[in-house]
Amino acid sequence: MPVTGLALHQLWISFRLLLVVGAILLASLPAALLPSALTPSLAGAPPDALGWYAIALAAALLLVAGVAAATIALERRRGTAGWLAVRAVPRATILLAWFVAFSLLVVIAMLPAGLVGWFSLQNGLPPDGLLPFMAALAGAAGGGLAAISLGLLAGSLLGPVPAALATLLLAGPPLLGAATGQWGWVAMPGGGLAVLAGLETARRPIADALLAAGVAMALSAVLLVLGMTAFRRAEL
Repeated sequence: MPVTGLALHQLWISFRLLLVVGAILLASLPAALLPSALTPSLAGAPPDALGWYAIALAAALLLVAGVAAATIALERRRGTAGWLAVRAVPRATILLAWFVAFSLLVVIAMLPAGLVGWFSLQNGLPPDGLLPFMAALAGAAGGGLAAISLGLLAGSLLGPVPAALATLLLAGPPLLGAATGQWGWVAMPGGGLAVLAGLETARRPIADALLAAGVAMALSAVLLVLGMTAFRRAEL
């Protein structure tokens, strides 16, 4: 927890904390500003505000993952991570603390963003749609945590810019593909976004969202283990 506190402090003084939280909060704007029934204006665009909400949330989570990748790479390059390592802080603890810090920001920011989305979209959802909506958000958050784990792995291997670009290129297709309905599988890290985008017609949204969240968290654990292995061997 002390190392997580240091990570949050670093994010605060560098304004990256505001960037992360602000991006997720801004993702609720399409739901608040667009009408519930929206005629598609782009090829393949979702026909309603709920779909745009899922796309905006996917883009925000991608941005957070890119920031996580660049951050851990900068910590290596500037010697901050090395300063902790020479003070007997295990390298795995350093990486895990950064994961916890970014995860806390995602969860905290998604609470108000989810409330804005719910109150903006509830007229177009079933009366009992609150629990499925929350489950879909949890599944989407799980996909975001998997993307953050991928970013930390990339940041342990590459420089700031290459790590951020690699994260966006690898995590972008699953998250954006699920949000736009191009990838409709729920048993994938971005499956929660697919459930969220199709919530109005989903047959079992809660079960699908929980499945997506479970898959995302399992992948996140694997990526974290790989990231900690790479971070142990990285030059700090």
